[in-house]
Amino acid sequence: MIIGKKPCSVCGEGGDGAHFGAEACRACAAFFRRSVALNKTYVCRAMGTCIIQKNVRCMCRACRFTKCMSVGMRKSAVQRHRELFSRQDSSESSNPRVSPSSSWPMDISPINTEEIGMPTLSRLNENYVHMGTVRRVIHNTGGDNIFNRREPKAVAYTDAHTVHLKEIGLVADWIIKSYPDFEKLHQEQKKLLYRNFFLPFMILECGYQCCLNDRTDILFLPSGDYIDCSRPETFYGGHINSHLMSSEEAIRCQTTTSANPINTHVSCFRMFVPSFEIYRRNVLDPMRREKVDNFEFFTLCSLVLWDHGLEGQIDECVSLARSNRERILREVLHYYRRVKQINDPSMRLANLLVLLPALQRSVRRFQEDVEITHVFNVYSVEETFYELVSGRLSDSFFQQGTPVSAIPDKSKEIKKEMECVWDLNTSQAVDIYEFPSTPFLTPENSNPASTELQNT
Repeated sequence: MIIGKKPCSVCGEGGDGAHFGAEACRACAAFFRRSVALNKTYVCRAMGTCIIQKNVRCMCRACRFTKCMSVGMRKSAVQRHRELFSRQDSSESSNPRVSPSSSWPMDISPINTEEIGMPTLSRLNENYVHMGTVRRVIHNTGGDNIFNRREPKAVAYTDAHTVHLKEIGLVADWIIKSYPDFEKLHQEQKKLLYRNFFLPFMILECGYQCCLNDRTDILFLPSGDYIDCSRPETFYGGHINSHLMSSEEAIRCQTTTSANPINTHVSCFRMFVPSFEIYRRNVLDPMRREKVDNFEFFTLCSLVLWDHGLEGQIDECVSLARSNRERILREVLHYYRRVKQINDPSMRLANLLVLLPALQRSVRRFQEDVEITHVFNVYSVEETFYELVSGRLSDSFFQQGTPVSAIPDKSKEIKKEMECVWDLNTSQAVDIYEFPSTPFLTPENSNPASTELQNT
């Protein structure tokens, strides 16, 4: 910082003189000018409690703009129609006497995530939001207008399986875009990590959505629909062994296996309904109790993806997994200390890591349930879904589609004004326009009080 220069009253960086009525650095002055000139409106996700410092000033624009106003910056001092957008004589353009806010073009570049200290988590968050937009298109099977909010419904197991099969390509695209190191791996190692990741992610995301909606009596699906844990007949009320399963049979059903012609009474309630309780006790309750936020959710996802000790995993993959796990842990500690300013970040991180063994218990239970239904033919399970859950997804499935990066340049030029994602399920490029994402809607007919949990 130059001697005699006061620090920026917004972020504390070396000041660059008075801008719009307050001492500010060039970056904060440019941010304020652009926000006012373009009539920007920002919303804070942390209820306006974000700390604005030079190393995290780009984290929350809402709090940054609020602080600009609080330190004395005036909107009236901003020229809304600058000479920059009008024709100027060459003599005028060469005039060194320019406005102090002439640093505006410098601030339109992408946010320097290295300065934030959380490049990977920030990238995961950005791509996750984009994936939510893509989901609205991919899961829109009824031909509804994707811009309209629709009431979610309880779905049966066949619909849930279909949703998760469509998710394989979307989640893979999210992983590839968010982790540059993932592309460095050999194809077989990518498959190994992803097979080990997808099912835990599926369960973990249910827990995260329960945190967002503050309820654990239903399991939210990526499509926006849900599984009603309190009414298992809505989930198992499909075609079982080629006959319609009634609500009563969902609680206690009768099945006949080809290996044993003797009718064996199997209590579906005893077999499957306790699994919902296991998910709630091991994943939903703890995540809701800890109020896991988006960056913590991405941390858990990263630790699950970059696993080690897997059968067939080579040393190069193990080394890369370890470095990525360490990077994520450093970033989440930075998030705790500098952004959320938690008094004891180590304890918070420890409570987060404790969720991983419980998650694995839920994964094993889910795999056991699907294995039982497949072996004894309790209800029909698609072979692809069975292979997915058992971690034996065939190599051919990974080759159904082509990644976005492999689309010919000519096709990219045609779609240069569009965001494009490659759907592995339909082998088609799907064009996505920017539009506000729709949050998960809590079903009107379900009572949040039906869960017996109490917030702690």
